[in-house]
Amino acid sequence: MKKILLSLIIACAISVTGYSQCAPGFSEIIVQIIPDTHPTETSWTITDNTGNVVALGGSDGDTICLADNECDMFTIHDIFGDGINSPGGYFVYVNGILVGSGTNFGFQYEFAINCPAGSFCTNALPIDTGTYTGVFEDSWFSFTPTATGTYNLSTCGLATCNTQIWMYTSCPTIPYQDNATGTYAYNDDNACGLQADMNTALFAGTTYLIRVGDALNSCTGSIDFKLEYVSQIQGCMDPLSCNFNPVAVIDDGSCIYPPNPLCAGPDLQIDSMSFITSLQITSHTAATCDVDEGCVTGYGTRYVMRFTSKINNIGTLDYYIGSPSSQPGMFNTNNCHGHAHYEGYGDYRLFNSDGNQIPSGHKNGYCVIDLCGFGQYTCGNMGITAGCYDAYGAGTQCQWLDLTDVPTGDYRVAVIINSKHLPDAMGRYETNFANNALQVCMHIEQHAGGAPTYTLLPNCQPYVDCTGLPGGASERDCNGVCNGPGVYGDTYSNSTLDSMDVITYMDLIQIGLPPSVCYDISGDSSISVYDASLMNWCLRGNNSHPGGSYHNHCNFPRNIVNPSDLTGLSISNVNYVDNYFDVELFSPNANVKSFQFAISGASISSVVSLVNPINFPVDLRFKSSTNEVIGISVVDSSIMRSPNATQLVRIYFNGLTDSVICISSINDIVNQDAERTIASVYGSCIPALSTDITTIAKPSDLVVIPNPASEKAYIHISGPAGSKDEIEITDASGRLVRVPVSFVRDAWYEMDLNSLPTGVYFVIRKGNNVYGVTRFIKL
Repeated sequence: MKKILLSLIIACAISVTGYSQCAPGFSEIIVQIIPDTHPTETSWTITDNTGNVVALGGSDGDTICLADNECDMFTIHDIFGDGINSPGGYFVYVNGILVGSGTNFGFQYEFAINCPAGSFCTNALPIDTGTYTGVFEDSWFSFTPTATGTYNLSTCGLATCNTQIWMYTSCPTIPYQDNATGTYAYNDDNACGLQADMNTALFAGTTYLIRVGDALNSCTGSIDFKLEYVSQIQGCMDPLSCNFNPVAVIDDGSCIYPPNPLCAGPDLQIDSMSFITSLQITSHTAATCDVDEGCVTGYGTRYVMRFTSKINNIGTLDYYIGSPSSQPGMFNTNNCHGHAHYEGYGDYRLFNSDGNQIPSGHKNGYCVIDLCGFGQYTCGNMGITAGCYDAYGAGTQCQWLDLTDVPTGDYRVAVIINSKHLPDAMGRYETNFANNALQVCMHIEQHAGGAPTYTLLPNCQPYVDCTGLPGGASERDCNGVCNGPGVYGDTYSNSTLDSMDVITYMDLIQIGLPPSVCYDISGDSSISVYDASLMNWCLRGNNSHPGGSYHNHCNFPRNIVNPSDLTGLSISNVNYVDNYFDVELFSPNANVKSFQFAISGASISSVVSLVNPINFPVDLRFKSSTNEVIGISVVDSSIMRSPNATQLVRIYFNGLTDSVICISSINDIVNQDAERTIASVYGSCIPALSTDITTIAKPSDLVVIPNPASEKAYIHISGPAGSKDEIEITDASGRLVRVPVSFVRDAWYEMDLNSLPTGVYFVIRKGNNVYGVTRFIKL
């Protein structure tokens, strides 16, 4: 439907810092922001109904005058994704009336201001059963049934254009044109042609948001639709039957029992024609959730191959999944979007010509519903009725393969439904798994600076698993063995993934074990703290959404660099007497889970954490062979991002190897989402010995600094130097050796070690009734 402009007047935004009396015909919009400890993460925009920005700001808020008849959208943004933490928040007033507020809104939240009722999701028009008219491109209505039952929502007989109807339980982040993430129920075309018509199970007291629109702008005017109560939910109510309906409240006499042939079971079939005809390559700017949930293999502009997955249930029984509350074992709720995902739905795989699977994204079913208008199964009670189908359109988020980093070559694309051959929530297995997969062969060609292209190849054989079984569930292990025992990341070698694998990773890093395929879960041909971090993330899931582990975190190999997370290390303090220096971490927009870096100029003897152990309990180690410091939180904690540097570790050294001490390299600083950050060293190296020796705290008796030493070393004696003091230097056997020693100042002497062979020596002080001896090493 062509959009009806709600206002043709775009007012000039009058920005002031305090109260503003707007002119007649204008409304005063006050945006008040109470920031949290990360104010630079917050911003907001106001756009008109054509998408033009008419006002914007950061964490300081503003007052704007906008035309009374102008429909605008207010959007609050947070670049980190945790909104504004309490007690902060945002508040929006229109002519003194609070129209929107919130705190932990995630990455963004938006709502309409000064807009006609029904023009946006956030100002949906309340309705009851009856006939209504939608006048906008997408018209929004809200309905709260007083009785649980089946309701009919339809444009049949009321419209002649190609209509669509969506239903939600909360405002979607993006109102897609199909049954994408967030949809409760959806229908496009049904028995009455191009008109939408669906029967949907609704529950008393729950508010549903109804969106009425069209397909491909085929409707040029308003759209009439009707909402009617049909009946209570009917079905077989005997749990011992083959076709038990757990949500039915009226038994309709449809129960069947073995050996009735209709008890055979459900049978999911992938529709190959929908897949082939929908293939297309488009660009996509990766969002945080895309990366977090494994839909893409990197940030920035990605080139993805989109397609439609249509799944028919051609069996005799329903494929029942249920809801997260009634069937928690069928779902995970621990993911970036915060929605319940059905674990066993779609698996999209890309194989090269050698049969190796290439990382290219992963699909997980958000909502499995009836799309043929039966309405028995929705996002609130998932499944596919026998004889019905579900589909994910090519425009759906994550409905793709990421081809950005896939080299030019020949490949096989496999789309597999219920790839693990799991039973449904009623324990019913499919009667045939051979039709759950399709396979297409293609040549993918990369082009410098542009999107890849593909060419379908002939004679592509049907999909078989590694045993040769059509549609089989067998897979190769990390060593390439079909149904083998190898498990990616199982460093503890107990054929499962657990917390001991993280600890063992740290052991392997410390001893410098060469990488094996199964241990190198980052795929970068090395074992580092990043591999340990990936395993920890696999086991613990996404800390932003409490709950069980989200299985996409265990899809290896995974190697993600977040270009927006800039971190750094610097030497912040040094103590030449006690032989230590401190390292600080600067991380303004990333919570840090782990780190690994190397120093030069000094030999590490020990390392201690300077971060509060309650907030960040850390497994902290050093690797003497490479002079590296390695630290990781083995529990679900982070070093929280901060605009100021955080004191990270104190490094003690027992010898000097150069004239300066430096952070020579950073292997990794890993953020809360197991992503590598853009890490760099800032600040300067420090001298191996203070250039002003008077700043060195004077110890008692006798000391040699630095120790070990290669060319020069300084001797300090306690108390004032006396004329009868004697300094002798002997080797380990007690023989005197000649070393040039010169007085510097006060109680300091300089030794020239250039002529001294490498070895162990003793410095002895005699005189003034004082005797002292200390051991030092010549490098």
